[in-house]
This record gives sequence, C-alpha cells and structure tokens, in this order.
Amino acid sequence: MHLVLVVIIVLFTTACSRGPDEQMLNQDLQSRLDQNFDEGLFKIRSFNRTGSAPFRNIEQGISGILVYYDAELEFIRDYSLMSWKGLNLGTLSFVLGATKSGIEGYQPKTNRKGDILKVYGRLAYNLTEKKWLPIADGTPPMTEKAPGPTAFEGSGPRSVLQSIRDLLQRHPDVPRSTQDAAIIKELQLSVAHIDLKFAQMQSHLIFSTGQTPGTYHDFGLVFSKYATENGLPIHNYISEGSIENAQRVHNSLVDFALIQSDVAETVYKGWKEENLFANSGLRSIASLWPEAVHIVTLEGTGIETLADLVGKRIAVGTPGSGSRFNAIRIAQAVGLNRDDFPGIREIGLTESIAALEAAQVDAILATEAVPSPVLQDLAGRRSDIRFLSLDSKLVAGLSQKQFAYYPLTIPEKTYSGQEHPILTLGLAAILITNQRMTNAAVEQILEMILDGANDLSKNYYRAGFISKDTMRMGVAVPLHAGAEQFYAQRKKEAEAKASGKD
Repeated sequence: MHLVLVVIIVLFTTACSRGPDEQMLNQDLQSRLDQNFDEGLFKIRSFNRTGSAPFRNIEQGISGILVYYDAELEFIRDYSLMSWKGLNLGTLSFVLGATKSGIEGYQPKTNRKGDILKVYGRLAYNLTEKKWLPIADGTPPMTEKAPGPTAFEGSGPRSVLQSIRDLLQRHPDVPRSTQDAAIIKELQLSVAHIDLKFAQMQSHLIFSTGQTPGTYHDFGLVFSKYATENGLPIHNYISEGSIENAQRVHNSLVDFALIQSDVAETVYKGWKEENLFANSGLRSIASLWPEAVHIVTLEGTGIETLADLVGKRIAVGTPGSGSRFNAIRIAQAVGLNRDDFPGIREIGLTESIAALEAAQVDAILATEAVPSPVLQDLAGRRSDIRFLSLDSKLVAGLSQKQFAYYPLTIPEKTYSGQEHPILTLGLAAILITNQRMTNAAVEQILEMILDGANDLSKNYYRAGFISKDTMRMGVAVPLHAGAEQFYAQRKKEAEAKASGKD
C-alpha cells in the first residue's frame, strides 16, 4: 500500500513538471486573446501555473497534457461581455479553457478600462517534434446533470422490472444494443413523468425547458434551484423544445416555459399549414437572451450556400424543437418543401453532431444561443467545420414578415477556425405562460429573474444577458397582466428615484 502511494505521488509530481513552462503558457494565452478578440482588448496582469495532468481521449484519438492555471486579465478599454451582439463571455470562456463559473469580475452591462477578470482555466498541449503545441482536448462542455431518480421500493416497481426482463426474453432476436436503447429512452420518459407528478403533488410551479445537454435545460436547472431556495418552489421539466413547450403551456400541463420568440409569435397567430391553430391564450413574461440559426457542414460536402442543401441529408432537430420549426420556415421562404430533402433526420443536436462526424448526414440546422457550447466543442476539435451564411434578402424578407426575427451577424472568431462573419436569423429566448396564470406568480418569477440575474449568472452565465433594457426585446406576444404590472411598477420606481436625485 505504501509503495502504491509513493508511485502515485511520483507520477503526480512528474505530470506537474511536464509541459510548457510558465512563460510559454503566458505568451500562448495572450496570443489566444489577441487572435480571438480584438488585439489590445486584454492584458495579462498575472499568470500562475497551478498544475498539470496527462489526458487521453480514446474516441477522438488524441492525448497530451492539461495545464491548469490562475490568471488576472485587465481590460485595456471598455467592453461588454454580455452584449446581445459581438463576442461574449461564451467565446471568452472557450478561449481561456475555463467554465463560465471559472471567470470572475465580468459586469452585467459593461466592463470599464482597468477592470480585472480573475480566471481559473486549463490549456491542452501535445508534444510534437520536441515542441509543445496547443491542441483541443476534446472534452465536452461542462454541464450540470439532471438529478437521477432515487431508488424505488415496493412490490409495484419490482413487478415492472420483472416485466421488462420478461419482455427481453420474448424478443431474443432483437440486438441487445437496440433493446437497451429502446428501454432506456422509454424509462427516461417515464421517470420524467413520475418526477413531474411528484412536483405537482408538492404544489411546485412547473418550468418546461429543453433537452439535456442544452441551453434551456441548463438555465432551468440553475433558475429552479435558485427560486426554490428563495421561497418559490419550481420544478425543471425536460422537453424536446419550443413547439412542445408551447403545447404544454396551452394545455396547462406546465405553468411556464422557455420558447423561441419566433415560435411564440407563430403559435399565438397560428400556422394552418403546419396544423398549429392560433393560441390566443399564450402570454409572454420576458425576453432573456439572443439566439441564432446555425447551419453547419463539413469541408468536402460541396455545401457552400443554402441552395446546395437540396437533396442532401440534413439533421434539423426533434419534432418538437424550435430548430425544426426554423428549418421549415427557411425552406418555405425559398420555395422548397420536404420532397427536396429526402434525407431529413429529426434528431437532437448531440445526435446530429455524431451523425455529421460519422458521415450519416451532410449538414446540421440548429437554433442555439451564441456561442453554442456544443458547436464550440465541435469546432474546437475539428478544422473542417464550416458555417453557412444566409442570403441577405432571405433574412430581410423573413424579418419583415415576422417581428421576432432580425438580421444577426455572428462575429468572426466566435467559433474556432471561423474566419468570416456569419449572416443569419436572430431571435430571442423568451419566457411564456398562459393567461390563466396568476399575476402574483408571474410577478414573483420576474422579480427572481431580474433581481437575481447577478447571482444566477455565477452559475449560468447567460443569465447575465438579462436586464430591464432587453426583457421586452423581440416579444410579439401580448404580455401577461402580471408582467405588465411588474414593468409598470419598476418604471414608476425608476422615475421616482431619478426625480429624487434631481
């Protein structure tokens, strides 16, 4: 046992002494900042290497060393890391190899010249021809996992488990991997439904968010925990996305939900061609953060414009997702229909990326916040990723037709290897409910979101985009009466405060 401990200590200290020296790390970090942001925006005030460890990603066939560090970055000029346009905290965290909670000191609006960011990050390197070269470590973005179900007791659940065993024996010819996938999927749905029932029994408000991993789901985890700890019990409920969330709110299966602003506008007005009947009871609460349509392909597919997608295999998101909704909207705007895309795959983003890398699809359409952590990871580990811009006339036409859309340019360097800006459709993630929700509950939720934005952003940085100046941006659905009261009261308080200063 003593020998094993000695070996572990030796291996650890050896690993810590390997890799680039502190001077090289400092220079590399400054170079990354200058290349990915404007040169001269950040200056490294201090840098401290805190350790290192070997790593190996068997699936991606890469290995090397992870170097951990602490640093202080000084702003050389004013800059907002929470702007709805431009490179933001998501890009910075990826460049620094830090989680969002590993960056401290960013302000909700604008950091001023001289402000300091404290960073706790890591960088990956590989030894090539006796030189340490930076690489992408291939590690997926860190996301919080939904809490798993507790152990079941009693004869009922045991009976169900025995039924599953019997089911497997009745279908021996079905491959085991296929059996497992089908059972896991159905059990996950069942667990989610049981979890929902328990939350309803406890009189929790039900917040329908999105798939895991995903922006909506991750925010839901942080917000539901924060609200519950502050006296407003909320349950975060997983869903396929915006369309499903709109239907759940309409049918009063959930109390409120996250949804794309364009989906909310369409659901409220109706879309007969897609069998979406007008839901006049839908009400908006707040606009939270910006999102954009991303079209992703690989070099060598021959896809350079939207027209090149005709006849290709495309992953567009699950049936209840906003991504699939956007795919239909864009296709119809350019005069295309489903027959023009015989290889459509209706799968989630994680599966879509796997399919793209396995050459099972030629392109992905995904509506994601900017930057998307999952797409950042993809671009970080591959040099052949290509993002498509939409035609300016198409973007302008859709923006004029639907209030929720606006032309959005994703700046160059937002994603690794992205050398040019991307013109696409911009929209917003908004919080919705139905008109039957009480004013008191809506006002409580808004108070939690607005007053708790700083605390929330420490655990989920996109909450930092939330402000009183943007909470009604891109909202084309009538406000809930409780939201109107809340905003009117806040405006009155602000005016009283301003007049008091005068």
